[in-house]
Amino acid sequence: MISSYRELTVKYIRVNKKRSVLTIVGIILSVALISCIGFFINGIQETEIENVKENYGEFHIMYKNLNDDLFSKITSNPKVSRSGLVENDEVEQLSKNVKLIPMVATNKALELIPYRIKKGRMPKNKNEVAVQNWILPYVNKNIRIGDKININGKHLKLVGILDDTMLEQGDNAGVMLSVSNNIDMKKASLLVEISKKTNLKSTVEELKGMADKNNVTLNSDLIDVEGGGRVNGNAILGLYSTFAVIIGIVVIATIAVIYNSFQISMVERIRQFGLLRAVGMTPKQLRKIVFKEATILAAIGIPIGLMIGVIALQIILVVFRLIGAYSIINIKIPISPFILIVSSLVGITSVYLSAMLPTIFAGRVSPLISINSRGLIVREKLKKRRSFVFKKIFKFEGELAAKNIKRNKKRYRITVFSIVISVVLFVTFKSFMDMYLNVSDKNNESKNINFSIYNSRTDEKDEINDKIVDNIGKLDSVGTIYRKYVNFNFTSKINSTQEIQSIKNLHNIYISKDNKGKESNLIPAYVNIYDDNSLEVAKKYLKTGNININQLDKGNGVILIERNIFTNKNKKYHNEPIANIKVGDELEVNYNPAKDKISMESGPIKKVKIMAILKDDPFDYISNKNKPGLKFITTREVVKNLTGINDISPNQLDIELKNVKDEEKAKGQLEDVIRENSSLQLYNLLDENRKSKSAILMIQILIYGFVVVVSLIGSVNIVNTTTTNIILRKKEFGSLKAIGLTQKGLRKMIILEGLLYGIIGTIYGSIISCILSYIMYRGIGGARQISWQVPWMGIFIAGSAALIIGYLSVLAPLSRINKENLIDVIREDY
Repeated sequence: MISSYRELTVKYIRVNKKRSVLTIVGIILSVALISCIGFFINGIQETEIENVKENYGEFHIMYKNLNDDLFSKITSNPKVSRSGLVENDEVEQLSKNVKLIPMVATNKALELIPYRIKKGRMPKNKNEVAVQNWILPYVNKNIRIGDKININGKHLKLVGILDDTMLEQGDNAGVMLSVSNNIDMKKASLLVEISKKTNLKSTVEELKGMADKNNVTLNSDLIDVEGGGRVNGNAILGLYSTFAVIIGIVVIATIAVIYNSFQISMVERIRQFGLLRAVGMTPKQLRKIVFKEATILAAIGIPIGLMIGVIALQIILVVFRLIGAYSIINIKIPISPFILIVSSLVGITSVYLSAMLPTIFAGRVSPLISINSRGLIVREKLKKRRSFVFKKIFKFEGELAAKNIKRNKKRYRITVFSIVISVVLFVTFKSFMDMYLNVSDKNNESKNINFSIYNSRTDEKDEINDKIVDNIGKLDSVGTIYRKYVNFNFTSKINSTQEIQSIKNLHNIYISKDNKGKESNLIPAYVNIYDDNSLEVAKKYLKTGNININQLDKGNGVILIERNIFTNKNKKYHNEPIANIKVGDELEVNYNPAKDKISMESGPIKKVKIMAILKDDPFDYISNKNKPGLKFITTREVVKNLTGINDISPNQLDIELKNVKDEEKAKGQLEDVIRENSSLQLYNLLDENRKSKSAILMIQILIYGFVVVVSLIGSVNIVNTTTTNIILRKKEFGSLKAIGLTQKGLRKMIILEGLLYGIIGTIYGSIISCILSYIMYRGIGGARQISWQVPWMGIFIAGSAALIIGYLSVLAPLSRINKENLIDVIREDY
């Protein structure tokens, strides 16, 4: 027995389990999506921050030449969370080119420096040391953890081996780390970490002003990624606007999905509401029933949605653990209470807003009309619509479908809006993913290099010759060898049609100079030699043209690298082509050994032909230090012809192992090969490249996982809309069948309607998506300038998916209609 009308809510939920479950699923997916957005965005930022901390340390500012007053002011400042002293002892010269830097740090400073243990443990006092792996053979080839070493007359115990970094190897200076809390402040540097509770940008300026600028060094990489740098001030605001667009779309999509679920519920119960109104229930009481239902469904769906969001995060962390990322870099993707609270609030707001609109509709319908289910029948204006094209192609069903889609304007708008939301949701996130991955670091072939042999001198007798390459190639642990050469600086002349307006507006890229009475547009060009192995790998990055060594040699050919990363005078990163150059173009170039001089008068002018264009750098060989200029790669023969230099030898060998597990074996073999040549230095890049590849892979997993969730919520939205449409029109379909339309014809008509809705929704959604994509591009452009492109691939995928999902979702309801009695369907009062 029911003692209160409110008990009808619980009864309805129990009786209509399928409908209740569908509504709860909509709420669960919506809340899960919002929480995943928060976790993903937070996770991406935290991952990037941790990656920078691994490479550059956790301190923000370093002070030198300290005094008691300055030390006291900084360490007692409430805006400083951690600080520690680091002192470099007397440098030990291990060989002609290699030196060891003994570094003593306090326990607090040990947490701020960028050195991590690979084997063993961190030292606990000044008599224990940890040394970088690459420099150990120079200290003692057979040394092991636990052995004693003699440095600067001190007998020290080796307790740990540190990860190798390219920075120290490039300077031929290895680090030996020990710990002491009794350091002479005047000889040491003070490392300072700024508290997260303060404004980073203003605090950096404040602390920087406490000492002479020559004694202050900023950890700019960390400050920038945390949003406190000069470059990132506007960049962070731009990124906030990008995220605001994303979250706004998600909130609208959330309301649309939940609204569809409640609208279906209202449609199914319109006769029941009419009966309740007839026996005395007021519209206010009706609203209370629906809001109670919304509360119960929200109480079930929102916690489960949050739980699924957390589970999705944990699955991602498991994936990271499976790929071994935890053993390489420190991963932090926190479960933020703030994100959970915001997700809950958005979910609750969406549920009540979604429930309010159908309830108002149900409350306004007359009880008599509701009982007879006449409220859903719209008296439409008679208007002839002749669809000759559809009738010609799709026969009678096609003409009927074309007339039906706009016969009921309200239904048309709701259906199209729902598809638009799904298309916008996917295309916008796909566009965001593409832009983010475009401005972030990528895994090119340099990330697969395990060891490098570098020539630290340019003496002729110490060059890397074919004999050394052959000896290395014979090693059973070595897979592929790539010869690396120095960059050659040129000046290139381009015509006005090859200029790009956005680049021209920067004013300092294209340089106009008078050349023999003619105005010429000059631009720097950087040419690097690729050997046969490098050119073969470069084919994977090919955009247009063809890579053929013989054709390059015969035609004075070069290969253009399209992606150009540089900074302008405002220190804003640009990531875009620098000139409109195509395959087959011929350019005049002039070899210019003077790096900072842009001129076509330093020697004979030669012509090069563009044989191919690459999308990106296959290797990190061309180092123009963020200066703008054309980037070319070619063969050694072509460079000989362009420069007139006949004796060109590689200055570095990059080595890829057959099996990275043979690291120690390969290291010993390579050291034996180069032992007799004192100018050759072996770099171990395994640790650094593992970290870099893992960080990039983690960000890609986060973003792709994000797109998967978005795709799922968009699919549910389309399914709900399609189901609503069919439920609203069951009587109409029954009438059509009663006057002679076959089940096959009905199916054809509905499918064609779905295709038309999908096409129209995709068109509108594509236009809105392009606008939102451009807004996000402008936001990301605050940090890096990239070229914006219409997201055609995202539009194609979203449009195709909308049509396919829409088609699949009508099959089950159509099958159910076919099984029902025709007379019952026509007489059905919903």
